[in-house]
Amino acid sequence: DCLLSRGLGDVYKRQVLVLYLENICLGAGNMKVLVIGDSYGLPRYAKNSFNVELDYAGTYPEQLRRMLSANFTEDVCLVNRCRHANTSLSLIKGEANEIEFLRPDYTILQLGLVDLWPAEGRKIWPLYSEQYGRDPWVTPDEYKNNLQLFLNFAKSRGSKVIVINNPPVEKVHLLKHAGLEKKIVLYNNLLTRLMLGKSVNLLDWYDRIKSLDGKCIFGSDGIHPTREAANLLARLLLQQISLFEDGVVNG
Repeated sequence: DCLLSRGLGDVYKRQVLVLYLENICLGAGNMKVLVIGDSYGLPRYAKNSFNVELDYAGTYPEQLRRMLSANFTEDVCLVNRCRHANTSLSLIKGEANEIEFLRPDYTILQLGLVDLWPAEGRKIWPLYSEQYGRDPWVTPDEYKNNLQLFLNFAKSRGSKVIVINNPPVEKVHLLKHAGLEKKIVLYNNLLTRLMLGKSVNLLDWYDRIKSLDGKCIFGSDGIHPTREAANLLARLLLQQISLFEDGVVNG
């Protein structure tokens, strides 16, 4: 507020902001977490409504940030790179820059449902022009390759990675799109074939979310998580990070 009140130029203000972010987010001793995902990690309106169904505080990245801050003494910087219509193609189209800039201790990947979703009935446009007219937007082989290339890069930069597999969806979508459940299982099986190594863990969200009562799993669209489901996902991610911090890794 003091800087703004002194009438500094916009360019200088941006420079000050960058330095501030570097000090609080990139400083030594801070835990840095990067979340790359789709709208599953974003706030949203209720279906066919302008009523907020899930605010930002209820999303799994923000719930995780608060849990990490409460459980670890160091400061936590969490960068939420979840985007609507995001697919694994983004992993080889620029998300590596986020790894290079932030140098996160932990990278969380939650991608795939948009990759595999049938083109019929889509109400959103793809983020990349080469995906126009494709069904699905990302094929199984492309999905596996995109993930593997990104994992290799993230590991080379010292980031530990947690990969979240694809969640189930409500039965109404399975009835509408023949073969959708099989595609979700197929893409999840591909994740089990990735070369993970000691610095990568695979979180079986498809199975763990079923521990909740059905009414607590899905929002009004039958796809995105409720606050309760997002809370469970955040707690599972906290457990994964805690295992890494304690030195318990794949191997």
